[in-house]
Amino acid sequence: MGVPQADYPQDELLKYNIVSSPPTNLKDPVSTPNPNSISTDREVVKISRRRPRTKHKVQTANNNASTRLRRHVSERSWTIRNWYKHIHWKNTLIVIIIPFLGLLLLIFKHIELNRHTLVFASINYLITLLSVNLLYHRYWSHHSFTINNERVVYGLAALATGGGLTSAKNWCASHRAHHRYCDTTDKDPHNIRRGLLFSHFGWMVLIHNPKIASTIRESKLDELPNEAVVKWQLENYFSLFILIGLVIPSVVCGWFWNDYWGGLIYAGFLKTILVQHSVFSVNSLGHTMGTRPYNDTKSPRNNFMLSLITMGEGNQNFHHEFPMDYRNGYEWHEFDPVKWLIRALQLFGVVSDVKKASASTIAKSYVQQQQKLIDRTRSQLNWGIPIERLPVFSTKEFNELARSAKGRYIVIVSGIIHDITPFAKDHPGGLPLIKASHGKDCTTAFNGAVYQHSNAARNLLATMRIGVLGGSEDLFWKQQRIENKSVPIDNDADGNRIVRSGSQATTFNTVIGGTAGAA
Repeated sequence: MGVPQADYPQDELLKYNIVSSPPTNLKDPVSTPNPNSISTDREVVKISRRRPRTKHKVQTANNNASTRLRRHVSERSWTIRNWYKHIHWKNTLIVIIIPFLGLLLLIFKHIELNRHTLVFASINYLITLLSVNLLYHRYWSHHSFTINNERVVYGLAALATGGGLTSAKNWCASHRAHHRYCDTTDKDPHNIRRGLLFSHFGWMVLIHNPKIASTIRESKLDELPNEAVVKWQLENYFSLFILIGLVIPSVVCGWFWNDYWGGLIYAGFLKTILVQHSVFSVNSLGHTMGTRPYNDTKSPRNNFMLSLITMGEGNQNFHHEFPMDYRNGYEWHEFDPVKWLIRALQLFGVVSDVKKASASTIAKSYVQQQQKLIDRTRSQLNWGIPIERLPVFSTKEFNELARSAKGRYIVIVSGIIHDITPFAKDHPGGLPLIKASHGKDCTTAFNGAVYQHSNAARNLLATMRIGVLGGSEDLFWKQQRIENKSVPIDNDADGNRIVRSGSQATTFNTVIGGTAGAA
């Protein structure tokens, strides 16, 4: 603040070098002194600290507040006031609240498990899970076959509803978005990179980020066969779930062996919980535990135990490579009840146009992945000094080297010069044979004239090479191609073309746009 002018005479004000006349800048009357007056630096600093809030700062603060309000709830921090806005309440009701009520009934009602109820609950679990896998997953999501009878589709849709996994329209859209953008943080609905619990069921009970919601809406535009059934199930989903998932199991158990509560709890609520978490485990365990024999660039894995839990959905590495294949495993003996059920329905004419990847296509992906693993292992082994880095000796220089090598043994094999002194005493042929070979080309003797050496012997010899003989490049070309671990090899030891995983003509280093289709 300035000093009150009325309390001091002009001479007194001038003595302290304080401005007596009003400032000329009306926009900032306190901080801007009169240009004709003199003011101390200390006073200017003191005055500037008390500068009022400008219109620009107020407007900036308002804009920041407006931006915070416009941010989607999924991008805001959780607080006591907004926590409920982060929850997808419709999914939470079916996935958490209703199963939790079932567990409370189980705890407080103390209903003993009837043997007949146990058998019925187990059958109900298997039928519901198989219906979800067959209809939701392989038929509607991936069009792996055609169902010729619409009444069968209605029946399977009703049975699948009892699992409490949301409608086929919503489930298929999320699943196809997952295939399109697998492991993409801002587009994969249940991306495993966001943690095991999130990919298991957190993605269902939390409000989606707008980018993920956009990918799901985009996938909903895909046409599903038997659209009338899809629409019917979507419009009546909650009622169908209550009727088929809970009421009918209770009525069946009560009607036939007077166990209404047992039917509701075990064949209804508990069955629903098991079906839900069996399917959820494909998104979590199926992307964290197991092997990747077809492609290790993405998270899906093959897991035998998961196949048992999910009735055949455990080979996720295979499935993500060949999503339209009606099988979830290539080998006939792999556990996949859905595959066997589809085959049976095909025999009776219920389904047709069954799709599967060719044996050659599957074998190529498998061989390329195994070759990739071999290349990775090969690059970590000691193959000796790379041939291309060895010094080149002329014949005269080699002879001089051999003559000057006192107490050492130098030989040539396939145009490569080796100092075999470290192995001389351990050689199975004895030291005299080594001495007799010193300074000579032993290629013929090494390759069968004396003894046809093993691959292990050749690899050991490679660690002892010290140079190459000029003009003999053709002799060691094959060995060089086998050992080259720093430069990508396009041909094998016989000169045949190799197409490695990631080196196909259609491969780009960066992804251009999104991939189309569920594949």
